[in-house]
This record gives sequence, C-alpha cells and structure tokens, in this order.
Amino acid sequence: MENNISDDKIKYHAQVLADLHSVWKPHAGQIPIGKALFMDGKKRVMLQCGRKFGKTECVIYSLYRWCLLYPNSYSYYIAPYKDQIRDLVWSNGRMPFFLTDELMKKYGIKINNSDFRVIFGNGSFIRCDGSDNFEKSRGYSATGLCVYDELKDINPKFHHAFEPNLAITDAPLLMVGTPPNSSDPQFDEWNRVKDEITSSEVGAFFHRPSMANPHVSKEYFIRKEAELRAKSEYWKWQQEYLAELVRAAGNNIFPMLDKKKHIRSYDELINTIRLSHKHWDWFAAFDPGSAKCFAVVIGAVNRYSKQVFILDEIYATKLEEARVSHVVPKFIDKARQIHPIMEDWYCVYDYAATWFMNEVQDHYGEEISVHPCQKDLKNKENKLSLIKEMLLKGFLIMSDKCEKLYWEMEKYATDENGKIPKEDDHCFVGSTLITTINGKKQIKDIIVGDLVLTRNGYKKVLKKWENGKKQIYKLKTNTGIEINLTLGHKIFTLNRGFVKVENLKKGDVLCTERELKLNLMGRFTYCFLSLKTKILQAILDVLKGLQG
Repeated sequence: MENNISDDKIKYHAQVLADLHSVWKPHAGQIPIGKALFMDGKKRVMLQCGRKFGKTECVIYSLYRWCLLYPNSYSYYIAPYKDQIRDLVWSNGRMPFFLTDELMKKYGIKINNSDFRVIFGNGSFIRCDGSDNFEKSRGYSATGLCVYDELKDINPKFHHAFEPNLAITDAPLLMVGTPPNSSDPQFDEWNRVKDEITSSEVGAFFHRPSMANPHVSKEYFIRKEAELRAKSEYWKWQQEYLAELVRAAGNNIFPMLDKKKHIRSYDELINTIRLSHKHWDWFAAFDPGSAKCFAVVIGAVNRYSKQVFILDEIYATKLEEARVSHVVPKFIDKARQIHPIMEDWYCVYDYAATWFMNEVQDHYGEEISVHPCQKDLKNKENKLSLIKEMLLKGFLIMSDKCEKLYWEMEKYATDENGKIPKEDDHCFVGSTLITTINGKKQIKDIIVGDLVLTRNGYKKVLKKWENGKKQIYKLKTNTGIEINLTLGHKIFTLNRGFVKVENLKKGDVLCTERELKLNLMGRFTYCFLSLKTKILQAILDVLKGLQG
C-alpha cells in the first residue's frame, strides 16, 4: 500500500506513476477504484460497470502499477475462458504492450506468449488465464494483485480453488464486470458477493454506468438508448449501460415509457385538474398485500378527454405497514387532499382478496366503499396494449410522487421466451387434501361453489384452474405434516403472515387446520356478542320511544 512506503521510495513511486500516466491516465470514475486498492489497502474490490466504461484498461493499468511498485508480485488476470485471452487482451496488444518500447526496456519487461505472461525486471509478473482452468489454479502462488474480468461468467470452481492462495498471502482481488440479470444462474451469487463486500471493512464496492467515461460522447449513449428502446430491449440498456441488476432478460413491455414525457410534478397535475374540476372522476386501485407488498394507486380521469393522471401511490412493504389499518387511513388522508368528497371516489380491489372488503366495511364503511375488480388474465395482453397506446398518445401521466409505480413499469418485461410474467402462479398437487364445510376433499375434486376453510373462515370457491406440469417440492413440519407444492407458493404463518415457501425459516409457525378452526370459533363468538349488543340497543331504543 502506498501509504506505508518509505521516504527513499517516494521518488521511484512518483516516477512509476508519471511513466504510467504518460501512456494511460484513469478518468474521474476510475480514480476511486485505484485509491481503494493502493491507498486504502482494500483486499476485496468489486466494480459493477457498464460497457464502454473502460474497465479493461483500468484493470491492466492497475496490474502494471502493482507489479512495478511492489517487487516479486505474482499477479493474475483471469477471464471466463482461456480461449478468450488472446482476443480480449493479448493479440490486440492491450496487455503485453500496455507500455511503450522505451518504458518496457526501462523496467526490464519481457513477454512470454506461450503462457500469456508479462515478466518484470523486479521479479513481478502478470499471468493471464481462464477460469475454466480451475484445477491448475490450485498451484498458483498469488502475492500480487489478482483480477476477475467479467465476474458473472467466472467459473465458481476457479474461485473455490484459488481463494485459499489469496488468503495465505493476503493478496488483493479486483472483480469487475457488467452485472447479470435475474435469469442468469449467477444472479444470486453476484448479489451475495456484493453484500459480502459492502459489509466488509476490507471491501469496497463501486457502481459505474457507461456514461461515467468522459471519453465516450454523450451522443453515442443517447443514440444507443433510443435504439434499444425502439427494439423493445430497454432491459439491455439498463443492464449493459446503466449497470443495473434488472429483473429479467426479456423485452421491456413498456419501451415507450419516458420520464420526460410521462412524469410531471404533483402540483402541476393538481393545478391542471382544478382548471376543469367538474370534468374529472376520482379513482383508487387497491392491491391488498400479504407479506410482500400492499400497493395503492390514486388517480383521476377526465371523462371528456379520457386523459388519466396517476397522482399518488402507497407502497407498504413492511409487514407491520402492509395492513388495512395502516393503508386505508393513509389513502383517505391522501384522497381528501386531492378531492375531499369521499363519496365521489370509486375504489376497486383484487376480487380474490375478499378479506380486504370485509375489513374495510367493518372499520371504514362509513368513509369509503370498495368494489371487486376481477382480473381478466386471458385478455391481459389487450389490457397492456391499451396502456401502451395511452402512453404513446400522452393520455397516461404520472406525478413525481409515483416513483414505485414508474419503477415497476420500467422493470416490467417479458421472460426469455417472450411470455408475460405471471406473479404467484403457484399450485398444490391434485391429491392435496382441502378442508371443506362437508369434510376433506382432494383439491382436484374441489368445484366452484364449495365452501373451503380459510384464515377468514369458510369461503366459497369462485374459480378453479390448472397451471400445467411444474416441479414439485415437499414441505415437512416438525409435527409430521407434509405438503407437496410448487416453489413460490405462499404459506400463511402465525408469526410472519404470508411467506413464500422458499423464504420459510426454521421456527416459522404454520397456520394449520386446528388454528383456523379456533380462529373461526373466536370470530363466531365476537359476531354473536356484537349481534346481541345491537339487539339490546334496539330494545332500549324501543323502550325510550314508549317512554317518550
């Protein structure tokens, strides 16, 4: 590390930097990376960057700098595959001839083409290899800087074999690359490494979009973004140029979405509405959540021009906030600020969440009424086409308060097969036993109209469908209960509400038939007492009338 060098080496270090910078100088976005390695002594540095950022030059510069400053540094440049070395950094001269002939002679640098090695006169070297050569990596002695280029494609077996060598010598590791998307097998591993580095005292994480490179014209990036949007490939722009972790590698469903066209300030939209207040109708759409999210969008539609303004949103993701008692009062407060007459608001909710309607009627029935809105899954593409048309014609505008809604629409993409993603498309196997009011039945034998036991008592089955063949997983409790279901299915727990099966933890308490029936008994007792109180109150009113 440069902050530990002795005074008699300062001149040498200054000369090395001067020589390196006469050939190539890092730009402002790259300087902090060098500082983390050479000044701060970070041992694990991760660079998540876009294309054209200049990562390869930054990597080669760092390797040369390390080897020149610290004698006997055995440094390694690792690409995903050994066959890539020649095309990536060798045949084009980027690695072997990074310095001029004069400087190579000055520092005694020689090139070994047979094993892609740059050898320095001070005993250091840079060796280039591929992560597919993981068995050989066990014998590497790493005393200098080591680099993983295109991290998402590095074979995990290489790191598993190579990491002990880094630990022995306390050698630094620089990992660089464009991030994967959620369909990539390395997506979760990338996030794990990122979290590990950001939480470590010896780690440093850098996120750099392509535009951080001042040597590439802004016009190029403007053209590239427009090109990918036109191809409905905005996800590529996000992943490869903004260096973001995107949800899917499919085509963006709303490629025409543009902040400049579709986002305006909240005050501007409210003022526009006030100019023709009587022409507007008010609406809110509730998507009652479980353990994941409870979302509400609040808007207005002009009944003459058909223009739609999405004015505000509620996005409750914490378990304690994703409740009717938190969301509905918050909505009422926001709605009254926009249009104080609550009777004018038309509120809809996902028809499957009948519990939501019940709770709203019980606690807020005097203030708002909600109406079920049935999902038309068969015509989903038609509905999306309508939204696209509205966006293209400027009929759909969001306020700057709708950050989450815009984010959701921006990320919304088809999968790698071009299919529109379906959330919560999860099932039980056909032989799963379901408790009905008439006893147990296999789920395949359940019909529309059957009363089945839920956490809100016995409820009528409104719809039944099959989702084809899927991989089956077995869930087993400590009491011996076994359930066969698909991954992603939500299970109701007594301690955390609804939780996807893959997110269940040891200690979670599942809501079984026994708890459901006890809960139902409690609800019946409460309803009976409430009814008794109302009857008594009615009798008192009659008596008062007779006395009057």
